[in-house]
Amino acid sequence: MREALERAKALRWAGRPEDAALELRKALAGAGDRCELLYLLWDCQFVLGDRAAAHETLLEAKGLAEGKMVARVAVAEASWLMSQGEYREAMTLAGSVDTDDDAVRAYALSVRGVCEAFLGDVDLGIATLEDARTAAHRSGCVRELTRAVGNLTFVLGSSGRHERSARIGKEALTRLRIQGMAPTFSAVIRYNLAASLFALGRWQELDELEVPDSIPGNKAARILLCKAEAAALRGQDPDDLIEEAEKIIDGPDALFTAQCTYARAVAARAKGQYRAAVELCRETVADAPEAMTRGEVLRLCVEGLGAARDLRTAPGRVTRLDDPEATEQELLARLPLPHGPEDEVWRRVAFAEAGRDSWAEIALDWDRLKMPYQAAYARTRCGEPEALRHADRTALRLDARPLAKMIERQARRQRIPLLHEDKPQLGTLTPRERDVLELLGWGRTNKEIASELVLSVRTVGLHVSHVLAKLGAGNRSEAARIARDQT
Repeated sequence: MREALERAKALRWAGRPEDAALELRKALAGAGDRCELLYLLWDCQFVLGDRAAAHETLLEAKGLAEGKMVARVAVAEASWLMSQGEYREAMTLAGSVDTDDDAVRAYALSVRGVCEAFLGDVDLGIATLEDARTAAHRSGCVRELTRAVGNLTFVLGSSGRHERSARIGKEALTRLRIQGMAPTFSAVIRYNLAASLFALGRWQELDELEVPDSIPGNKAARILLCKAEAAALRGQDPDDLIEEAEKIIDGPDALFTAQCTYARAVAARAKGQYRAAVELCRETVADAPEAMTRGEVLRLCVEGLGAARDLRTAPGRVTRLDDPEATEQELLARLPLPHGPEDEVWRRVAFAEAGRDSWAEIALDWDRLKMPYQAAYARTRCGEPEALRHADRTALRLDARPLAKMIERQARRQRIPLLHEDKPQLGTLTPRERDVLELLGWGRTNKEIASELVLSVRTVGLHVSHVLAKLGAGNRSEAARIARDQT
């Protein structure tokens, strides 16, 4: 039995839960001491999404648990309760676990910390998750360390503390890479990092974030959708990234649908297809299942309200909404209650799009959360001369071309000079883009640049596109010439 258990563990931690479950079922057929096998089988079934079978396995393990397995199974039961939304019961059960095993203690603290955060005490939840991380470090158990860090970065990000979440996530990924651990361990951490990099406007780092083939399909797909959202905000077509995500996801879920809709609505709005953006958001929010997070619903409502406002003021012949006031009221009525400081600001943005809140104050709120794109958008809507100039500088730095065009239109209407210089500026390039530009000047191909900078060819292609766009160059040779002229 012990050999079968070790084989199953190796398969599970290598990201092959189906094979691990098969190995465990074979072992269970002739096992005398079944509890530890059942415990690992429940974990595999849970990860694979077979929740009914997982619950039955857990109940069987609970009936057989003795000694050290009592605490393990109790924490697994708390984790199960948490997955069902029974946060208070899960928190109580996880808090009652008494064990000297640091790995089991770390698991219990992870469950308790998430529940505390979901029940409204985010600061206490974060402190508990830090304790979980410490216990996991002491235990030397990589699985529990990644669980603790994954939960910690999730709670930090979902409460608007993206900078801290990104820092902890990057440190953890570096440590796992040094230890030679399989990428499957890092899936949750990697996705949380992608979400925080997107929020922080660190889109170049997001472009460079690798998505290893061994990462489970759902997490890999969501990382690609974070990249798609960033592409849309830069005026690029997100469809290729969305289609790639659709190929690898293990059955689209509510969060996936919301992210796809958001990226497509942003892209439609950037092209001036305001009505299409409104309808995309309206339809998705109207059909939103309970599994869709409040934050995603808020973002979709805000994007729909913003597109509806653009449609009202758009010049020329555009297809107007049949009843713009009714559309506005419908989207406002669907706004969920906020969960955390970031959600609170998104809700304020929704009311500001309807003319019921202060854009200047909202811009400062986004500044406090260190979300530069959203702050620049709020300053654009505010329309004050200095606010527009501030927004313009941010849009140029982020390469957010649709927002930059929106700022230019607003500035022209109000006759506000943006203090642009006519010639393209190398100062708008990121350090990595400067590296790529230098190698372009030496006549390197994308493949050669990728090899020299240790990047993927696809990432280099994105950098080259950004360099050409920022410098207004028609091709690689022209970009190199502009660089020579200004150095």
